[in-house]
Amino acid sequence: MGKSAQQYIAEFRRGEALKSTDFVGGLVVNGRIEKSALSLLTRELATGTPVVRTNIVELLYRVGLELDKPMPGKFSIIRDHAVMKTLLVEGFAKDDEASSNAESILRKKCRPADLAVFDEIYINSLRREKGEYLYLIAKAKSSRAAPLVEALARSAVWQESEDYRQIIRITQAALGNAGIEAEFIAAAVKAERDAPPAPKNRFYDVGTARDGKQVAVQLELLGLIGTPRTLLQVCRFLRSPLKTYVPNIKERSIRYDALDALRYNFPDEKVLSHPVSAVEWRAAEQFCVANLGATFDGETPELPPDQIYPTRVAPHMR
Repeated sequence: MGKSAQQYIAEFRRGEALKSTDFVGGLVVNGRIEKSALSLLTRELATGTPVVRTNIVELLYRVGLELDKPMPGKFSIIRDHAVMKTLLVEGFAKDDEASSNAESILRKKCRPADLAVFDEIYINSLRREKGEYLYLIAKAKSSRAAPLVEALARSAVWQESEDYRQIIRITQAALGNAGIEAEFIAAAVKAERDAPPAPKNRFYDVGTARDGKQVAVQLELLGLIGTPRTLLQVCRFLRSPLKTYVPNIKERSIRYDALDALRYNFPDEKVLSHPVSAVEWRAAEQFCVANLGATFDGETPELPPDQIYPTRVAPHMR
């Protein structure tokens, strides 16, 4: 039998962390989080110490996954709107690790359609000229927020740092600013065209291979924008020969970075999760064809030749 909300809160107040063995299903009744338990957790999340708040966010995350009953081929994600709203409101009550974790969970473990339900919360925040929900607004495609985001982008505060400008531009592009969206797409194309030579290593001759590090950066940004145009561009890189390199340590195909960008927008789709066979790679491509209108010519390429370099080097290679 699982613990009650009171027991969890008491443990967190004593400095005890949520355990991996804790059975959070005890807070679930008839497929929903028990109402009084959610009320207690919500109140404590709004007023508790940073440590308590961090543990409650993790507890709500695990309860949210417990509530989800995915169909075959799907991952468990957070779909319960009561859990999502608590993470979105009380989770953001203080500027601490808990709020960062709450945002990460909502961004990575929720579908755009579910995030869009909380449109009014985003609007009210923007009216106060706050930007704590910008990434979530971008993912939710909150069209009502677009004029307020454009106004925020013109304010001096949001021009103060490169990080601020990047976040606001991502959100503008996600909400329909076609000019900024085109600039992000052009940046990805340029990064591919201008990819420098791959770094040399001690294990093999890289030949004419090129370094896709900056392409991987741009793919992440296209995924954060998540419009049909940017995701269609991401699909194109599912066949890219480029890799990223950690010299003398490892290399990784940017085809995986493309998958990461897609999975951000479709977090419950197992077909986008690290395929390990030609059949699975073809299935990922077919998902892009069916859902994003992508086209691919010819056969799917061989599996990406990723590798971690040996930890010991033969004397003749030193």
